[in-house]
Amino acid sequence: MMENSKRAGDEEPKVLEPVLIKIDTNECIHINKNEFKIGRARDNDEIIVDIAISRRHCVFKCEDEDKWTIKDLSSTSTFVNNVVVGSGEVQNICPGDIIQFSPNEAFKYIFTLTERERYIKKPRIDEKILDTVLVKQRTFAESQDCQRKKFKDKLEIKQKELVELKQQHENLLLQQTVAKDDKENLLKQISILEDKIKTCNSQEEHLNKMYAQLLEELENERQKFEVTLNEEKQKWQEALDLSKQEKETLEVKMKNQMEKWREEQQAEWRNMMENKVKEEKDIQAQLLNEKNMLQEKLKETEKALKEQEAKAETSQVIFNASTSNETIASTSDCIFLNLNDGYEVPQYEIIDTIDLTELSQNILETNVKESVLGKVSDIMDEQLTCAICSELFVKATTLNCAHTFCHHCIKSWNRKRKDCPVCRKPVISMIRSLVLDNFIDRMIDNLPPELKNRRQEIIQEREVSEMKKPSKTVLKRC
Repeated sequence: MMENSKRAGDEEPKVLEPVLIKIDTNECIHINKNEFKIGRARDNDEIIVDIAISRRHCVFKCEDEDKWTIKDLSSTSTFVNNVVVGSGEVQNICPGDIIQFSPNEAFKYIFTLTERERYIKKPRIDEKILDTVLVKQRTFAESQDCQRKKFKDKLEIKQKELVELKQQHENLLLQQTVAKDDKENLLKQISILEDKIKTCNSQEEHLNKMYAQLLEELENERQKFEVTLNEEKQKWQEALDLSKQEKETLEVKMKNQMEKWREEQQAEWRNMMENKVKEEKDIQAQLLNEKNMLQEKLKETEKALKEQEAKAETSQVIFNASTSNETIASTSDCIFLNLNDGYEVPQYEIIDTIDLTELSQNILETNVKESVLGKVSDIMDEQLTCAICSELFVKATTLNCAHTFCHHCIKSWNRKRKDCPVCRKPVISMIRSLVLDNFIDRMIDNLPPELKNRRQEIIQEREVSEMKKPSKTVLKRC
């Protein structure tokens, strides 16, 4: 009964171990620590060498006996049952949950609990382990030599005592032959010495037997120790070779992964540069089209001005012809009076002469100019004004998204935000549009002086503000 109870008590309780089973290949990750780290770096408990995995991707932690949590530390996200775990957040997990590292479905695992296998933990292999084996062998040989020397010293002491007793026995025998009176006393001493010699002989024989037995036992122990030592040495050598092989395979795998990653990075960089060059070419083509459109508009405006001038000339010719006809008609319609000789013709004095044809021509020219200038100003207000300051472009600057602003306005805007004020695309490049500047300057010459003065004031204010900015930065640095 006692033995059965002992056996029942000796049985260890079952220990459940969390395991991650890969869905595609059934590969297992045994979580054998209360805080288990997974990532691409070498200091993790489980190393997954892939670009999609972060250096420190996530941490599994045991909060209670069978309650586990997962904490996301990655930059590529961790999913539990296809739901993203927030960066730095902790979430409880249960057996059967599907855990995915990164958006790549190749790293999808099922979390489960299985009975822990009884196995001896594989020690860390070190090349110096064979040195410890040699030290063990040396210490064992030294202990055997020490025991042998100690026993040999005892045997030599007994041999010396035996030699001394034999010497005393010989002396007593000599004294017995010489002495005649005290023979009985001498005989007693001789008998005592003979007894001592016998006991010493027996002790010497016993010591010799024990010494021989000890030598035999030491030799057997030495042979057994050498056998076990050679087995252990062979086992450690095999483990060391295996660890070297694993290290070499891991290095080859890491090298292949790095080469693959380098090639992917180079391809991505090449594609990005090609896209940038393509965008720059598109921007240049768009700017060229815009330039051609502006030149066409300029030609159209010049053509419209010439047409208006031609219309003004034709209208002037028609007006002159009509006035001449009117004068003829008036003369034909006049009534002439014949005055008698007795009446004197009164003398009239000419005060002033008014040329009505010249006045009408000036009115027509002003009307034509006003209509042309009105159309030009409408075009300039619609197409040539900055969306930030609502003024005509000053140092017109075109962005990569084809929107144009004043140089001062877009610089001021770009200090706060790095996108286009109109379409919100990121600002990559800025190009000065000299065609627009020249066109605006030529149009400004035909505008009233008030608008010219207003534009000159804006240009001066912006030049002053741009000159003040460097001095402010110098003061801040001081």
